[in-house]
Amino acid sequence: MEKKNRFSFNYDLSALPTYNSYGTDMLIKSILGLTLPKYATIRPNLKGTTEKVGFVTNDVILQDLSCGFNPTGDTTQSLVTIDLCNKKVNQQLCPTDLYDTYLSQMLSNDAFQESVPFEEVILTDISNRIANQVEKQLWQNTVASGGTYGSACFDGVGALIVSGNGATQISYTASTASNGLDVFTTIYENIPANVLHRDDLVIFTNYANYRGLVSSMRNSSYVNLFQLDSAGAAQGEEWSLVLPGTNVRVIPTVGLEGVSAYYAGPASYYMVGMNSEIMEVRSIYDPFENIVKIQGMVTYGLGIFDVASFCVCK
Repeated sequence: MEKKNRFSFNYDLSALPTYNSYGTDMLIKSILGLTLPKYATIRPNLKGTTEKVGFVTNDVILQDLSCGFNPTGDTTQSLVTIDLCNKKVNQQLCPTDLYDTYLSQMLSNDAFQESVPFEEVILTDISNRIANQVEKQLWQNTVASGGTYGSACFDGVGALIVSGNGATQISYTASTASNGLDVFTTIYENIPANVLHRDDLVIFTNYANYRGLVSSMRNSSYVNLFQLDSAGAAQGEEWSLVLPGTNVRVIPTVGLEGVSAYYAGPASYYMVGMNSEIMEVRSIYDPFENIVKIQGMVTYGLGIFDVASFCVCK
């Protein structure tokens, strides 16, 4: 009996006579598993190139109890603009070129190789690499220049959370084994007071600064590192720790690799937009050219609510 694979795309290319769509869930999970989307607010079904997301804040005034109705306080309607990138990935494979690679990995003792699940290996890698680029663009994109990765369709965190937009800015100091605790304590001290009570405060930075903090904590006689549980990281969770004596979690991200900056504020104020309805990986086999064509499509973008609630160090 023929063994069934999870995907319709297998090495028996007769299964690809026409257009096939698959891998949608894999791509979405890869992006939702990124560092920033994991902690941010996700807007899942945004379409086009720009969406306006509404927020309501109320100024509540308590009055002395009395008869009558005297309205006080204001309701403020706010809009956050989330600009979106609509991107695709085009790749093609020659089945003959795969005989000595994926096929050999999955050989069985049978005389006939009826199924070769190389498609899952390829799709997983494509999805993860798309997601990795999305994470970097969410942090580093600029509309003016396109950023490092050439996507000028939205401004990333680095272009949005700036003093010109209302953020509190302090000078940058790299975190090392000798000063890490002091550096992050200074950042904590400059987080705007109006959000200090929140339970979603985070400081995003690169891995070099995060390593400096860990080393500094290890060198400090005031911090007990045995209380830090790293078992979760082995299960795919992000490396992170809570700054001692605070309610602020420090989180490293590949999106800030090579970037000298820290961003501190409420995690839910980061608005990551995506369109889950069109995010997919699809394929078609051309029997005349003996080529499998694979295409991935993804929509993603970013907006920031209340930039004045953030501290940026750069």
